[in-house]
Amino acid sequence: MDVTELLEQAIQATASDVYFIPDEADYQVKFHIKGHGETKHYIPYEVAHVIISSIKYRAKMNISERRRPQLGQFPIVHSEETVWVRVSSVGDFLSRETVVLRFIYPQISNQHWLAPEQYEQLELHLPESGLFLFSGPTGSGKTTTMYRLLTCLSLEKTVLTIEDPVEIQQSNFVQLQVNETAGMYYDDLIKVALRHRPEVLLIGEIRDKETAEAAIKAALSGHLVVSTIHALSARDVMTRLLDLGVQKEQLKAALCGVAYQRLIPLVSGDQAALIDLLVQERLECVLNERQISKFSEEWGSVLDATYKQGKISEKTWQIYRAL
Repeated sequence: MDVTELLEQAIQATASDVYFIPDEADYQVKFHIKGHGETKHYIPYEVAHVIISSIKYRAKMNISERRRPQLGQFPIVHSEETVWVRVSSVGDFLSRETVVLRFIYPQISNQHWLAPEQYEQLELHLPESGLFLFSGPTGSGKTTTMYRLLTCLSLEKTVLTIEDPVEIQQSNFVQLQVNETAGMYYDDLIKVALRHRPEVLLIGEIRDKETAEAAIKAALSGHLVVSTIHALSARDVMTRLLDLGVQKEQLKAALCGVAYQRLIPLVSGDQAALIDLLVQERLECVLNERQISKFSEEWGSVLDATYKQGKISEKTWQIYRAL
């Protein structure tokens, strides 16, 4: 087995992540597919080292460094489309490397919805200015939803995106890409972007205090800022931002809405988006630290309705009802 064959296997299986984990005798290669991990290969150390070195070379990482954490990324052209692979490596106390690959696939523009009226609600609640956030796991269709929303706005407004990497090429947008090697981070590019005077700013992900504060500053200066952040529910987004060090009063002034999104597997084999929308009264409760349920009643009612219609299995219904 070589690195090209392994990467091809991962993409064919639409794996979201591939893990190289050292064991006593060999390396385990685990694929993470649709939320489930599965060991695909056990390979000898010498073979694993060759594959890992090749991956690190492609990702412009230091091949000889096996202890300190490293990050990198590289593109793969598959079926005339570009798949980006993010690489993270770190060594354990025995200097054995653990490597994780994350695959970022081209986004599907014709995303299905479990309840189509939910997308209409999103359009209705998208503000003229302020901060609107999406949360949910990697691969839950957040970027696709944001692009669809902003494509309509781009007919009348200037839309500028900052991503790592750019996932969807859109000719109507001004698109910038994070380049940490060149010192171009999210917060730096936000400052550059604002000089172009966009009405709408899409930030791929809020990862740290600096990016969060730059996004809030842009939102408070009259821009519509749309971004993503990792949180377990829409309700938990405020806690996540406060944990990053954002001032509560700034957040209360800037945040206009949150949508938590998941892609729900259908019995047909397809997937459909489901969102939990945090706006108006529920958002006010969260901003003022009043207790609300983790998910809205609509989240459960949409799942109940689609289960009764036979669109999702009982197991799927139970999993997403129990979140």
